[in-house]
Amino acid sequence: MSTSTGDRVRLLTTGLEAFHREDVETFMAMYREDAVHEFPFAPEGMPTRVEGREAIEAWMRTVPDLLTLDGGMHDLRIHEGGDTLTAEWSSTGHFADGTPAAISYVAVVTFDGDLVARYRDYINPLDLRPAFPAACH
Repeated sequence: MSTSTGDRVRLLTTGLEAFHREDVETFMAMYREDAVHEFPFAPEGMPTRVEGREAIEAWMRTVPDLLTLDGGMHDLRIHEGGDTLTAEWSSTGHFADGTPAAISYVAVVTFDGDLVARYRDYINPLDLRPAFPAACH
């Protein structure tokens, strides 16, 4: 049985909403065991590639120590393209030092069946300066 694009959109939307609530378990439910999560524009101090569901989960559990997205997710747009979905949105919240956060995201998410095989997270590194000050240089 093949997974429909609508099912993938719902899974991705549910996962992103869960991430913003710091519900890592629900977010991770969309990943294959051998998935890869990449951050092509990662600032210094942040990984550029995390391999395997266990390692991805370990990284995602560190995010609340850097950033809290309690202002929510805004303007989510998901573009469909076969096994790949592209999502655009912005989030607001605050960094661990209390600095307000406004972050723009573009994620290119490739599915294998009904689970994420590859997630490319094109977060703007300038938006992350309070969490990764070395990125300012």
